[in-house]
Amino acid sequence: MNLLLRQLIFKIIYCQTWTKALDRFFVDDALGHYGERLAARHLLKQGYFITAKRFFDRRGEVDLIAVDKNTIVFVEVKTRGRKSNSMPAEAIDQNKQNRITQTSKHYLKLNNLTDCQTRFDIITIICSGPGATASITHFKHAFEPPNLFEIF
Repeated sequence: MNLLLRQLIFKIIYCQTWTKALDRFFVDDALGHYGERLAARHLLKQGYFITAKRFFDRRGEVDLIAVDKNTIVFVEVKTRGRKSNSMPAEAIDQNKQNRITQTSKHYLKLNNLTDCQTRFDIITIICSGPGATASITHFKHAFEPPNLFEIF
């Protein structure tokens, strides 16, 4: 067992492809978490109340769940670096929307909130890294559930 662990550590440290992949993963993860914090701060400034962050279930994840007046808002946050060629909102395709819808439906059932109004927003953030100046765009009513009455 000890030999196997040493071999694994050796491969991670000295294999360039592994280290580059791991570095990219941790940098992207840090940028994503930073983006979620900026999005939460943005929502708080707009008068929203944050009720949950990173709600997970087997269907997927919702980055932020907030309350805007009498509406529960499920927010997907997409963060990209300034060097990225793609727009953050492009990453939220129909599959991702379905997963968000199913996860939000589970959240509503779990908290006995199925009779509340809901909305799906997207917040896109473009910045070069944690601590850097960011461009934040908030798309309200970004998408509807695939079957309009599926949520309600």
